[in-house]
Amino acid sequence: MKSGLLQTIIFLFLDIVCLGQNVENSYRFINNFTVAQPACASDLIQTNALGSCTLGASPGSFIIDNPDCQISRTVYHTNLNYGLMYANTEGTISETYTIQMYIKNTNWGKTLARIIDFSNGQLDEGIYFKNPGGSADRCLDFYPTGIAGECPYFKLDKYYLLTFTRNGQTDVMDVYVNDKLFVSYNDSGKRFVGKTGVPIYIFRDDDQISCESGEANFAYLSFTNYYSSQSAVTKVYENICSVANVNVSADFSIDPSLTCSNKNIKVAYTGVLPSQTGYSFQWDFDGAKVISGSGKGPYLIHWNSEGSKKVTLTIKNDICGKEIVNTKVTHVSFMDLAMIIDDKKCDGNATLTVNPIGGISPFQYSIDSVNFQASNIFNVTAKDYKVFVKDYNGCINDTLVKVKLNGTILLKTFSDTTICIGEQIQLLTTANVTNYSWSPAVGLDNASSLEPFASPTQTTSYIITATDKNCSSKDTVIVSVIPEIQVLVTPDAEITANKPFPLTSSSPQLAGVSGVNYTWSPPYALSNPTIPNPVAKLNTSQVYTVTLTTLQGCTGTGKVTLTVIPPAFITLPDIFTPDGDGKNDVLIPIASSIASLTYLRIYDRWGEVIYFSKQLTDGWDGKVKGTKSDGGVYVWKMQAVTNGGDILNKNGTVLLVR
Repeated sequence: MKSGLLQTIIFLFLDIVCLGQNVENSYRFINNFTVAQPACASDLIQTNALGSCTLGASPGSFIIDNPDCQISRTVYHTNLNYGLMYANTEGTISETYTIQMYIKNTNWGKTLARIIDFSNGQLDEGIYFKNPGGSADRCLDFYPTGIAGECPYFKLDKYYLLTFTRNGQTDVMDVYVNDKLFVSYNDSGKRFVGKTGVPIYIFRDDDQISCESGEANFAYLSFTNYYSSQSAVTKVYENICSVANVNVSADFSIDPSLTCSNKNIKVAYTGVLPSQTGYSFQWDFDGAKVISGSGKGPYLIHWNSEGSKKVTLTIKNDICGKEIVNTKVTHVSFMDLAMIIDDKKCDGNATLTVNPIGGISPFQYSIDSVNFQASNIFNVTAKDYKVFVKDYNGCINDTLVKVKLNGTILLKTFSDTTICIGEQIQLLTTANVTNYSWSPAVGLDNASSLEPFASPTQTTSYIITATDKNCSSKDTVIVSVIPEIQVLVTPDAEITANKPFPLTSSSPQLAGVSGVNYTWSPPYALSNPTIPNPVAKLNTSQVYTVTLTTLQGCTGTGKVTLTVIPPAFITLPDIFTPDGDGKNDVLIPIASSIASLTYLRIYDRWGEVIYFSKQLTDGWDGKVKGTKSDGGVYVWKMQAVTNGGDILNKNGTVLLVR
């Protein structure tokens, strides 16, 4: 929950239409009703419903629940005939606002259950869950206007992200359920607007008609003074587990997170605040020297001493003085290595002692970077070693050590290398003796030569042995052979137009080989034509060829054909004339790539369904119960399932002409 999370939450603010300075008051119910710091808003207040309702022993309690995030956490459960009050002291909720709540209803109560009250308990006007009759599920009711949106829809014991966002310029309130637009409500009468200093009540009823209350678990609740777009709501829903659980207002990054050398460190603010102004930033770098930076940063800092270091950020709200503090710990180690080699023997062995200078004990030692030991002494033979030392904080330093035998034999052959099959390479070697031999001889043009040419057909370890009197020395070079490269690519596929489709490429012969270059051709419509697994987004069919090239120039190719499936489409004509002339007499859906029709409903001017069908080939003949309908405009709604299994929702109007 680090940089990726922060970037995601930051992006949520880029798609919001703002009026004036943004205000965001969020509540996450982690055993309290406190607004997420450093916002200035008051705590939420538990409050009982007005009227003569029977009240339980307590307004509610903090309980453990799992809000669809695979982890259990504390949420707030409000009991029947109780609710929460948001003071709205700053006028955050006025004519333009967004109220979001991530809740699970656990008891519907009676016929109506109040969701939001803007009237301070003085009016029965408000937004409710309503029992439509004949169903255990509920509908959304804008009292006194009536039910809006699909009905019935809402279920018990299921978490929903409900978004009520009102545009004060148009007086339209958009209601989203999760990431889908549920209904757009015309509030030109301004029934559902807030006023500065007038509280907003959540799940708390008035005393006009008593006991219109329900019970619910609250995992997240926010009040903002701006209108939210579809994309902003979608991003909140896609990241609700992060948004509901984490307050990243004071987050920052430390790069590198573990400092193993005497270099500068970068500290950068990565948090999210509703506005760019109105906040003071105070940093404490635990004695580090500030090279550059001010305010939010980024900063370049430098510590002159080793050990654990703290970086603390305090953000203060300039209006109300509330603060949020975040402290992170990093570690600094400055380490060098000193070597002592005892190579006075002539039996092919020597003793290597490693002594770290600086760093933080205890230390661990290795000569292969994999197996570490507590002892700093190694028994070694004459060859080149890379010695690794790891200190208490995990900082690793390494150095190259040359171990020789008694000063008599100096032998050094070619470094390990890689060739393509069919190529050859000369094993360049230096030695101060004249007796030497190579093993094995397979693939060498002359096993008795100091620098033979090698052309093995498979990966081979060649060992050269040099002798002088009673001493001998060996060195090894591994010639890795890349065989003929087989490229495995994504199977040919039929894909949806303009929908991202991942491509893959790999080679079993290059598994573990570094530095492989990938080139996709043509590069058209690819996210990145130079990576193994780019993403294609096509509107026409395409054949791609991928070429894999190693650092040694070995190549292999593969091909994949992507066939674009025409996009699914369904609608109704704008006009039809059921006059019996055999032309345009029946209103039939126009469809492409549609598997089935979920429903087609046609409504009269009073909102009554006058035609219903689940068949693509059926159509309306302009009659209702055998009687010709009047000419005019009729509203229709339609839902269909595409060949790919997606759901399409369409609506519109049709003109009936007699």
